[in-house]
Amino acid sequence: MDRILRLAYWILLSPLFCHTAVASHIAGGNIEFVAAAKPGQYQLSLNLYIDDASKGPDATLETTIIVSVFRSRDHQLMSDYSLKFVRQLPLVYANPACASNRGLVTSEIRYSALVQLDPARFNDPAGYYIVWEKCCRNQNVVNVRSPQASGMIYYLTFPALLRGGASFRNSSPVFLTPNAEYICVNKPFSLAFRATDADGDELRYSLVTPYNDNIYKPYGFNNSPNSPAYRLLQWEPGFSEQQAITGNPALSVGRTSGVLSVQPDRLGLFAFTVLCEEYRGGVKIGEVRRDHQILVVDCAAKVPPKPSIAAVGPAGNSPLEFCEGSAVLLRTDADTTFNYQWQRDGYNLPGQTKSALRTVEPGEYRVVKSFAVICTRDSVSEAFKLTLKPSSRAVITALDTVLCPSRPLLLTANQQAGLKYQWQTASTDIPGAQQPVYTVPKAGKYRLKTYNETTDCTALDSVTVLNSPLQRVRLSATGSQSLCEGNALATIAEPETTKLTYIWTHDGLPLNNAVSVLPNAMVGNYVVTVTDTTQCALSAVARVNPRPRPVIDSLPPVCGPSAGVVPLSASPVGGLFSGPGVTGATFNPAVAGLGQQRIRYAVTNAFGCKADTSRSVTVLNVPKVDLGPDKRVLAGSSLRLDGPTGSGLSYQWDPVATVLSVNSSLVVRPAQTTTYRLTVRLNGACPVTDDMLVEVLPNLFVPTAFSPNGDGLNDTWALKGIDAFPECSVRIYDRWGELMYQAASYKEPWDGRYRGNPVATGVYEFVIRPAPDQPEQRGTVMLVL
Repeated sequence: MDRILRLAYWILLSPLFCHTAVASHIAGGNIEFVAAAKPGQYQLSLNLYIDDASKGPDATLETTIIVSVFRSRDHQLMSDYSLKFVRQLPLVYANPACASNRGLVTSEIRYSALVQLDPARFNDPAGYYIVWEKCCRNQNVVNVRSPQASGMIYYLTFPALLRGGASFRNSSPVFLTPNAEYICVNKPFSLAFRATDADGDELRYSLVTPYNDNIYKPYGFNNSPNSPAYRLLQWEPGFSEQQAITGNPALSVGRTSGVLSVQPDRLGLFAFTVLCEEYRGGVKIGEVRRDHQILVVDCAAKVPPKPSIAAVGPAGNSPLEFCEGSAVLLRTDADTTFNYQWQRDGYNLPGQTKSALRTVEPGEYRVVKSFAVICTRDSVSEAFKLTLKPSSRAVITALDTVLCPSRPLLLTANQQAGLKYQWQTASTDIPGAQQPVYTVPKAGKYRLKTYNETTDCTALDSVTVLNSPLQRVRLSATGSQSLCEGNALATIAEPETTKLTYIWTHDGLPLNNAVSVLPNAMVGNYVVTVTDTTQCALSAVARVNPRPRPVIDSLPPVCGPSAGVVPLSASPVGGLFSGPGVTGATFNPAVAGLGQQRIRYAVTNAFGCKADTSRSVTVLNVPKVDLGPDKRVLAGSSLRLDGPTGSGLSYQWDPVATVLSVNSSLVVRPAQTTTYRLTVRLNGACPVTDDMLVEVLPNLFVPTAFSPNGDGLNDTWALKGIDAFPECSVRIYDRWGELMYQAASYKEPWDGRYRGNPVATGVYEFVIRPAPDQPEQRGTVMLVL
């Protein structure tokens, strides 16, 4: 029972029964791990070779794949990395007719990503390995057991990123893209399968047994570590890693050349793996495996005539020397009955299927000739070797390729006897520029053309000169202001750019301000030196000028709006006054109005620097002083004089000899007619006066009795001193209140009669007003007959 369960479990997990995991269209591939410019940064890539003709409907092109990095010492997973699809490149068959007839369509799929590895984390001396697993292989593979149930592991190892505490830079070997080929049975065959190494390390090639994936792990799981060791494919009887394709000779690879060779003795689709090991200083530091499969077919016996190659421009035989930078035209016999495929160093040149090839690269060239419509064996020409003449290249050197206004830019040619020089721009000769050194006047693309009189070769090199990000620097006050003290001093870089550094001096002394704008500049000479990312440094100079120091002359308080126009003066002269009531250089309090008014004075000096100041002037609300009309007072009587009241008022009365009290009001008792003057000041200023004449009259004597009996004594009611009161009015009433006598001007005394008749003896009431401005006096008088 337990055995049945284990079998069922294996069937469920096996990719053979999980059709989404089938990848029978994958014909091979390899991993690349190439160091980038930044320490610990690598371009991690996977190249897959796809048999497009054999892929089924379930074979999909994944947009993203996951590769895994493990530590070799203990197979610890370090990280998974996601690689994105970047391209699909069709591979070239030398004999397209046969390839089409047999349904051979092959392309290279590339996945890649730029990854960052921490050198401190990847520093194990045993190194690391990268894997990607996929199931399953093409069921038509004949040299391994159960290919449809066997997977693929793409495998690469790399050393620690640190050695002895220092960064250890290394790139993996990079296999060149293989030709899309098939092999004719019983016919010799070779295929360039070599790699290149960016570090110049020694590369050694060998054939090894391909890895099988961990078939018990279903599709979608992560890549598995090499613990236990990855299983190897099981060869069919008669096959091995040294007999992956049987024949005479069997499949082999050149240990140093990386060239595959075989003369197969049987038909079929064969899988194999080439191991490329990387050595530095005789010590192995890494390896990469490339899985591959190739088809052996039965080709017709008919063979095209062997082609030949001739050089026609320039003409010559192999080996032919030519000048670097020039082109060589190679030709073979042109016949529309045949197809042609040109090769360089054993690799098909994509698109080069004509009878002529124009090339600028040295190398060994061959042309493969095949029938255009018949699938037979093809024939290959002898190698035509092109080499470069031992002529000097044109090489431009320059300390910098960025043109900075503050420094000259020199282009220098490589100097050698027998060389002639010509500098060009826009492929046009620069007149007079035939010297090894050329001073660049402006940005642009410049080309050096050298002519070797010995080899008759012309060589070219070019360089592009760019303008520095910084072309001009100037200093300016912010906004539209002048360069005056107190303004912000700004650096203006043209054109506008970022990542600039600033160094300032003021009157020759350095400032600790690495900024583009200096606030509140002081009077003096400023220099700013601006440096961009290309180390182009430009300076600008500016003089910050002083501002004027305006002062307004003092302005005393103005005594009311009616005080008249006040002249204004200030220094230095030539400025402008402004403010309420200001016209020109005068202040009109009547226009400004009462209260505190602000007068401003602005002046601009010869440098265009402005300054202003202000001063307040107060228009006082001066009180009105009015003591009223002149008055009369009886001698010995007192009189109250009233002035205005208010805050801040002070009073001065004159004369004060007869003053009984001094304040806003004054009580006087003049002995004689006197003029009184009140002077009122507001806050001690703005005196205002008014006068009052107080006329002192003699006292009026009123008798209390009289007897109008005709005896000549006291016959009338005579008022003594009446002459001093010409406007004295008198009214007399009897005891019942009837008016007995009335005089508006009491000139004639009352004789005791009423309407011409004597009145009866008795007491009578009188009302006397000595003057219109004096109060009435009341009393009684006894009339006796």
